[in-house]
Amino acid sequence: MGFAILLIGSSVAVGVWVSADSQAPNFAGSVSERYDSLDGFSAEKRTVIHRENRTFRSLDQVSRRPGTGQFRIEDITDNLTAREIQVSDGNTLWIYTHGESEAKRIDGVNTSRSLPSRLDRLFSVVERGASADGTTHDIEPLPFVPEGSDRTDGTAGSMAVSYEGVETVDGRPTYVLSLHSNATTAGVVEDFEQRLWIDKEWYVPLKRTTEYVRDGDAVSITVSYRNVTFNPGLPADTFQFDPPSNVTVVDADSTRQEQFVDIAGLRAVASFSVPDPDVPETFRLVEATQTVTDRVRSIGLKYANETAVLSVSKSNLTGYVPNTDGQAVPVGDYDATLRNLGTELRVSWTTPNARYSVAGSGVSKSVLVEFARSVARADS
Repeated sequence: MGFAILLIGSSVAVGVWVSADSQAPNFAGSVSERYDSLDGFSAEKRTVIHRENRTFRSLDQVSRRPGTGQFRIEDITDNLTAREIQVSDGNTLWIYTHGESEAKRIDGVNTSRSLPSRLDRLFSVVERGASADGTTHDIEPLPFVPEGSDRTDGTAGSMAVSYEGVETVDGRPTYVLSLHSNATTAGVVEDFEQRLWIDKEWYVPLKRTTEYVRDGDAVSITVSYRNVTFNPGLPADTFQFDPPSNVTVVDADSTRQEQFVDIAGLRAVASFSVPDPDVPETFRLVEATQTVTDRVRSIGLKYANETAVLSVSKSNLTGYVPNTDGQAVPVGDYDATLRNLGTELRVSWTTPNARYSVAGSGVSKSVLVEFARSVARADS
């Protein structure tokens, strides 16, 4: 399991349209506000992963306080000798496997906004889309990679969403939503489908099934909660961890990400120059970020319109060499590589001081290449 929990909140943005046949209810108020108003919940989380002819099963005892980043996850799988525990107080994450000599401590970790913000966008699209005509929206599916399982980065492109009614999970009524990829070109992940059962009262996902094809192999993941208790009165020490006296504490990489409302704000604090590229007329800046770890510094810009996304990433990873082939294209004074990742195109190049990656979905190759050249000109 280990460090993978930091990755599940990162997913490629996708376009979404809602089936015109959906009869979605009107969801009262803000989904994320209702989710965050929950003092806490506890449950057993069962995960089943099928890939090729292999099946992996795990069972975790989970306690969580939504909106705070506080959680406790203990592996209680039958007949397991090396049981891992993950505990976060909303700022520091501890990862420890019973019987080992080291415990990992990771500071600056709080992914509490990832899930509720996605739920807000998803339910907003579903509610507006009951009579939709195919308009796309910038939205992601829920994180679909269980902690410690195979990563499935690479999902991109258009997602169809439909409201499937109400079903009962663990004795509680849930809204059922269905998502599937209608991309026609092969990406890192193909034939992506996800079905969600979301608690009607608190909007906590009580079950999700995800199916996709990766490297030619069909993969299915089912995550379900049972024995769920809402507002159980979780004591504060639930989210504290004291490593055994004979265990060495290892400080792992921490990730700090800051978001800014415009390029000027990002430029004021960034450790290297921030490009201000020429953007097609209908696009607007929707995200400007700086991410810092112990070894990596990067900035990111994302622009979007109703149907497409353009993004820029600049980092200090000048030694990075991709292991995939592509088409050579000139970008300023440098030779860049254009890659077709299925429903996303990407142009990458390296200068003596920085690594650039410019990506686009819903745009033509010529538009993306010209955008990449604009980035190079703006940052020359």
